[in-house]
Amino acid sequence: MLNKKSLRFILSLIFLATLLWSCSATTYSNCPIYPIGGQKVAEELQNVPYQGYENFWHWVARLDKLRQELELCKSSRH
Repeated sequence: MLNKKSLRFILSLIFLATLLWSCSATTYSNCPIYPIGGQKVAEELQNVPYQGYENFWHWVARLDKLRQELELCKSSRH
């Protein structure tokens, strides 16, 4: 059996490890950075019609969904 001194030491190590783990979790973010297309890409997208390019616009919508999810990931880490 553990004596009182050993038990306190183990509990303090567990507390310290938990404290350090929680501190590192707030500073480390594994959310990838979403690349911004910029003004030139926005101008090109304005010229792409919807008719005949439905799959392309579906893909753009999925990219926007990814951007929203990455923003949520980044905001939940801070």
